Amino acid sequence: MTASVRTGAHIESIHWVAEYLEATHEIRVLREGFEVGMYDAPPSLFGEEADAGSKSVADHRALEAALRAYLLRFVAEHDAEE
Repeated sequence: MTASVRTGAHIESIHWVAEYLEATHEIRVLREGFEVGMYDAPPSLFGEEADAGSKSVADHRALEAALRAYLLRFVAEHDAEE
């Protein structure tokens, strides 16, 4: 299972990581190294650029920023549930 994009964040002293799996269009979320779950990536997460061909450095950074935004929103909702 190879992640095409991976990002992490420390939120309230907890290390969160999100990995986007391009082959399955899923996002794997980890908390302190343990898997929280696998989630379908929203269709609009990366837009149509993903189908446009090879990614440039700017495209990769945009994907990473979108994934980080997803992770931050996920953590906010996850912490609200607890």
